[in-house]
Amino acid sequence: MSQPPLCAVQAGYERSTERADSFVLPTLQEAFGPELNDYEIIGDKIIQPNAVGMKLRLPSGGDWPAEVFLKTVLATDYVSSRKDWSDLRRTLLYARTELRFYRDVLPEMNKKGFHAAPKVYHAHYDFSEWIPEDEHATEPADEAVDMESLPDPLEKGAWLVLECISADTHMQASPLPMDRAKQCLKASAEFHASAWEDRGLLRKASRELSRAAFNLQMRNPKELAGIEGAWDNFCINFKEDLSANGLWTEQIRNMGKRMKAAAAYVSKECTPSPDDKYVTVIHGDYKAMNVMMGIDAATPTIMIDMASASAGLSMSDVAMHIHHAVDPEDLDGGGEESLVKYYLQTLRDLGCAYPEDIAQRHYKLAVVDYARFFMGRMWKTATPHTMEQKKQNANIANINRSVPSAMRFVKVVDKYLSEIEASITA
Repeated sequence: MSQPPLCAVQAGYERSTERADSFVLPTLQEAFGPELNDYEIIGDKIIQPNAVGMKLRLPSGGDWPAEVFLKTVLATDYVSSRKDWSDLRRTLLYARTELRFYRDVLPEMNKKGFHAAPKVYHAHYDFSEWIPEDEHATEPADEAVDMESLPDPLEKGAWLVLECISADTHMQASPLPMDRAKQCLKASAEFHASAWEDRGLLRKASRELSRAAFNLQMRNPKELAGIEGAWDNFCINFKEDLSANGLWTEQIRNMGKRMKAAAAYVSKECTPSPDDKYVTVIHGDYKAMNVMMGIDAATPTIMIDMASASAGLSMSDVAMHIHHAVDPEDLDGGGEESLVKYYLQTLRDLGCAYPEDIAQRHYKLAVVDYARFFMGRMWKTATPHTMEQKKQNANIANINRSVPSAMRFVKVVDKYLSEIEASITA
């Protein structure tokens, strides 16, 4: 028996979808014409923190596919839960970025041979009078905005109709064994190669898209402001594990202060201009569950969830993927280095020049940049108990649901951060 289509991870968030449901048929008719007058939802709706998705079966006999995936982001879903305008605005900008990527950037990458993305049938958003069309995603949120005075949010949102990917041909998993991690890194190298140092495309991406999900420019300033206290809490909560791994040292206990001091420098180094060397379009949230891997070697990998796509350093995707998706025992003994080496060789085989010393430096900067996000956001309330509760959730980073993964990451971050600190003071 054929399995249901594989479209995205079931995230398990509780939220009413009544408003999103009311847009389904009008959106399908915009995509395929007024003759389409019915649909059937397949399985459960996919309720994520920043979107609602649903798999839809369409009537037979029409000029449309048998099944599609509809992703919606509606302002009305978030005005009550995002009390801070910075957080609400970021949610809406994620949606705008994803639709702009599919509409304006992906077609250019397709021309250069990249096809590992789902087919797009319809992409539309409307955030007029909320976010000006020419307002860049990296501009700081206007703290003077009164959310109560914004225009009616009922018609504000984003709607994306995509191809469904079948579970008969593709799979999602996390954590990943080394061969699957290499499969994902190969796909990322192909993605990066299709925009490598393409100045025109990168200027467009820089102008229209956003930054990686963990880029400092995209984060609430409160995260960095509170990172020392957040790290102190982590150290208290994980004192036994840190001690057992030889990590209960003054240097590591001071890592919140050290990270705060280095954050601006690291972020600047990881946020290049579109005219710089070694720049490309990056995915920006390259976790394992944003990759649909072919079940066999002949089936192409498909990348999904482009809400954080941007111009950037490819190592931002590599660093996130490795530490989000691979178990510590596989990364030990040279495993981490072998994955970086595999990615670089694949990229070079595709014709991209990336000198070893520069690539390795970029990788270490990207790891520290990712760690700053985790320390200020994800780890500030983490405990061994919360990690145990999350250990079966494949959509959560290994370093946030596995104590051994977290401890190894702390050790690596301390090493890379020390090297960066030395280079700053040299």
